[in-house]
Amino acid sequence: MQLFSRKRSVHAVSALADPLRAKIYEYLRRTTEPASRDAVAQALDLPRNTVSFQLERLAKEGLLTYEFRKLGETSGPGSGRPSKLYSLVTQEIEASVPHREYTLAAHIMAQAIERATREQRPVNELLAEVSRESGQALATSSESLDQMLTKGGYLPETDEAGSIHLTDCPFHQLSAQFRDTVCMMNRELLGAVVETSDAPYRSCPVSPKTGHCCVRLDPTSNK
Repeated sequence: MQLFSRKRSVHAVSALADPLRAKIYEYLRRTTEPASRDAVAQALDLPRNTVSFQLERLAKEGLLTYEFRKLGETSGPGSGRPSKLYSLVTQEIEASVPHREYTLAAHIMAQAIERATREQRPVNELLAEVSRESGQALATSSESLDQMLTKGGYLPETDEAGSIHLTDCPFHQLSAQFRDTVCMMNRELLGAVVETSDAPYRSCPVSPKTGHCCVRLDPTSNK
C-alpha cells in the first residue's frame, strides 16, 4: 500500500498553474502516442526551446515520463539519432489543502465490502479487519510515528504530559457525514499503526472536537 503522500502532489499540481505548461500537458493528455519536442512545438505553434524547457519541468515534477526512440528515416544533421518522446504518467495526481486521505479511506472501504460479500461476513467486521491490516502495512515504513502522522494529515501536537493530540482529521468530509463508521475505521487504523511500529504510545478513543481526530495517543507507562 502506498504511504501517505503530500509534498510531491502539491508540487505537481503547482506546476500546472502555469498556463503554458497546462497547455502542453493537455495536448499530451489528448494524444494516443508519446510525442517529441518537435511534434509538440509544431502542434501548439510554439518555439522548440520553450517547449523543451517546459517538457523537462513537467517530467521533473513527475507529471510526464519519457523514452528514447528512433522515428524512421531522417536526413540532415542528427540523422539517425533517437528522439526523446514524452507521455503522461499513468498515476493520478491529487492534492488538497489541508491534506486529506480520501483515497486511503476509499481503498479500505472497497476492500472491506468485497471481502464481506465474498466471505458472507458483516461489513463492519471486515472494515475493522481491513483497517487494522492497512495500519500494519503503513507502519512498515522506515519513518517515525510523528513523521507518519504529519505526512498523513493528522497534525500531531505533543502536550506537557507527553500525549499526542491529533488536531486534524484526514477524513474530515467523510467523518462529518458518517462519523461512527469513519471513526471506527480510523481508530482501528491508528491503533494498528502504533502497535506495529512499537512506538511507546497507546491509542485512546476521544470525542473529537470539530475538525479534530477521534484518537489521542498517550505515552505508555514504560516510556
